[in-house]
Amino acid sequence: MADNQQIGVIYSPWVEEAEPLAKTLVDALSKDHNPWVCSVLELDANADTAKRCSTFVTIGGDGTILRTVRLAAPLGIPIVGVNLGRVGFMAELTAEEAAQRINSFASGEGWMEERTMLEAQILPAHQATDKLVSYTGLNDAVVSRTKPSRMVYVEVRVDDYSLAAYAADAVIVSTATGSTGYALGAGGPILYAESTSLLVQPVVPQLADSAAIVLHPGAVVEIEVEADQDAMVSVDGYMDLDLSPGDTVRVKEGPHKARFLRQGSPHKLPLALSRRLSSIRRQRNGGTTPSE
Repeated sequence: MADNQQIGVIYSPWVEEAEPLAKTLVDALSKDHNPWVCSVLELDANADTAKRCSTFVTIGGDGTILRTVRLAAPLGIPIVGVNLGRVGFMAELTAEEAAQRINSFASGEGWMEERTMLEAQILPAHQATDKLVSYTGLNDAVVSRTKPSRMVYVEVRVDDYSLAAYAADAVIVSTATGSTGYALGAGGPILYAESTSLLVQPVVPQLADSAAIVLHPGAVVEIEVEADQDAMVSVDGYMDLDLSPGDTVRVKEGPHKARFLRQGSPHKLPLALSRRLSSIRRQRNGGTTPSE
């Protein structure tokens, strides 16, 4: 266990059961762990306290983890996710397991999984780019249309070489973690959790191949919006930024890793993902799997 033993319990304000469960976990945690409770919406405002934590326990869905990891990753603070959401691909515990197992995680038992994050920057078409703002995410950066009736027209470059021009609903640049989210729904592949590759996935492209492209580690992706239209970029689904005609979004591997405390076998397929893939297979087989 690290010298700094305070445990931060971060809950979702959008899930009714989250705050009561946070209080239950505080009661279950040993006093040695000095637990501290905070809504994820108030995490940035309480950053000084959060920085003193050795572990974050998040309660909610994957969205709670996505918001927490932006503070946790630069500090090297690991996360243990308790799932109260619909999917919970990144979470380690169910609500029923949490009280019984939380002290072992708080004591540092288990193994550390590290996941690649991405960094997105907007390069304005007609402004100096010497002071770019970086936006970090764990899942993806999505360049998309701003009007439902229109497509977004973009050129995609990788390491300064032209990859493709797309007229599509959106273009996703995803990490391995994000490969089980929007990119999977758009037909992309699943990358193993600790892969350092990014993938590029067009969404409903017109007159172009819809296949995803898995890039080499360290690749830099640039998505340039055509000069006669507006668009937007969304990082992890909650940081939404407007793009002007001619702007370019640059996406690359971020400087920090997201860290998750796990128990059980490394590299095991997450149960939530296995269930989702089984559900897809059942649908394709008319409601049953071959083993049923």
